[in-house]
Amino acid sequence: MSTLMRTIRALSALTVATLISTESSACTTSTTSTNLGNASSYAVATTPQQGSGSAGLQCNIVLAALATHYVGLRVDASTFQLTGPTGQTIAYTAALTANGPPLTVGNFQDLSSTSLVSLFAGTNNSVPIYFRTAATPGLRAGDYSGFLDLRWYYSVCSLGVAVCLAHSSSPGFVRPILGPPTTWGSGVAVRVNVQLTVENDCIITAPNASFGTAPLAGSFNPITRTILIRCSAGAAYTVGLGDGNNPDNGVRRMRSGSDYLRYEIYKTTTSPDRWGSVGSARRGSGTADTNPGVYDSVTTQEFGYRAAILAGQATPPPGLYTDTILVDVAF
Repeated sequence: MSTLMRTIRALSALTVATLISTESSACTTSTTSTNLGNASSYAVATTPQQGSGSAGLQCNIVLAALATHYVGLRVDASTFQLTGPTGQTIAYTAALTANGPPLTVGNFQDLSSTSLVSLFAGTNNSVPIYFRTAATPGLRAGDYSGFLDLRWYYSVCSLGVAVCLAHSSSPGFVRPILGPPTTWGSGVAVRVNVQLTVENDCIITAPNASFGTAPLAGSFNPITRTILIRCSAGAAYTVGLGDGNNPDNGVRRMRSGSDYLRYEIYKTTTSPDRWGSVGSARRGSGTADTNPGVYDSVTTQEFGYRAAILAGQATPPPGLYTDTILVDVAF
């Protein structure tokens, strides 16, 4: 065999290998999931949560751009609600573009005239889908999930370079000679799962407490104040008070420069028990002075306390003595 013939056969083998590799780049469909993340119940109550993911159809847009392409979509089923562990729901919308018109059940959309770059703008040349929840108050914490059952119809070029030699089509699709398709076939059904995690949260109001002014450490009178707490629906909790910035062997101290004034905070306005941050030193929401055990996200619990300068300590030098206490809520 001449050298020229061997060269021709080698080129022919190379050409066939190239065509086979391009044919593998067709459209694929798959079940997908979009996680809208985690948000506090109060954030979900006032602010729509948004996110995006894949709508379940992925195509090689480089090959498809070389020939006439057809893509259609129908929503087969969806409640357009995310349902939580206790049956509460969050309404949401889904769209193919950010802030675009919402998808509806049963509505067929012919997307063939859409720019391929825009249509397959998602990760790995997938069609993106955008979700937006409605602000929903009074939610309990937990995972909220929903779904969209979509049906994709398509016929795009899957083989060729300058001229399209083959197409990747959904079942039953008949390519028209001219004009729009008249037979879209049965399409391919895919499910898009959607999830949002609602987290417990609290709104805490802790007014400052001042003992006023006195000439001697033993001259300060005890004071009473109230901490206001409102938490997510269904969330029992405990409240702890930290030891402040200057504790000494479990005793709180206010500070002025290098000098200290010892004081304490006690559970309720009459209790002798220290209000702390660990174990039994915490207060349970069921012991609130008002609305104990009411957890509907809108009702506030009130926790009164008594604070006192400790007797028997030497009077420190004059000055403004301050401390900061961390109020924490645990579920």
